[in-house]
Amino acid sequence: MMNPLLYRPPPNPHFPMMPYLPGPLPQRRDIQEEEDLASVALQVQKKRFYVDVKRNRRGIFMKIAEVSSDGRKARILLTLQAAVEIKDKLKDLIDVLEEIKSNDESSGAQTSDANKNTDSQPSNSLIKSHIVNYPYRRYFLDLKRNRRGHFLRLTMLSTLNRIQLAIPSQGMLDLYNAINDMLGKWWDGSEANDSKSVSLPESKSLRFDNRTLYFDSSFNRFGTYLRISEVRTASRTAITIPGRSLSRFRDIINGLAEDLSNVKVTI
Repeated sequence: MMNPLLYRPPPNPHFPMMPYLPGPLPQRRDIQEEEDLASVALQVQKKRFYVDVKRNRRGIFMKIAEVSSDGRKARILLTLQAAVEIKDKLKDLIDVLEEIKSNDESSGAQTSDANKNTDSQPSNSLIKSHIVNYPYRRYFLDLKRNRRGHFLRLTMLSTLNRIQLAIPSQGMLDLYNAINDMLGKWWDGSEANDSKSVSLPESKSLRFDNRTLYFDSSFNRFGTYLRISEVRTASRTAITIPGRSLSRFRDIINGLAEDLSNVKVTI
């Protein structure tokens, strides 16, 4: 019987022996390793918000975090190009909110009567919404009103999860200023120059009854596509149609619209 202590197996040609190198082993770099570049803290009511600019091996990005009174955290990640678009959409919602407040102040007695009837309003009534599309993430900016007042619901939807932040109206302008200041220091516009090679149509919207349809053009590595989102008071659904199928989709819609216009319904 062969002594196992003396037996040495033959070398495997598929797994060559690595030579011994003196000195410490090289340090492995974590894929998730991040470098903090800048940070701004915002205190809004009982919540804290952070706008951070960080760097990892993929480049510079922005992180917006909400820390609730019980310590729970929610984080949304943005490329700097996405942060530019969200900043612009946020500015539009701030303008809408200012117009609402101005109308409320000028209406006087009507406002006091409306405040008495707030219990009859939906718990989260949607005032205006924006969608920002990117290949692997979508962002929703919803200006809403509930019994406590107006607020911004900022949502990041990816293939893995859905993250939501709720920013009271008092903090919307501070958030806009923080994002704008960070972009002024860290964004050089390089991503925007790359995206200008694809000229996309302007987004459209259609409002009827208690819902709104949004038509947003976008693109990814598979080509262009159209995303149609239906936004209700308490829900949101969406479908995507590849650009190569839009002509057929248009023909079907036109045919159905013509056929339905000739249908007589008796109630």
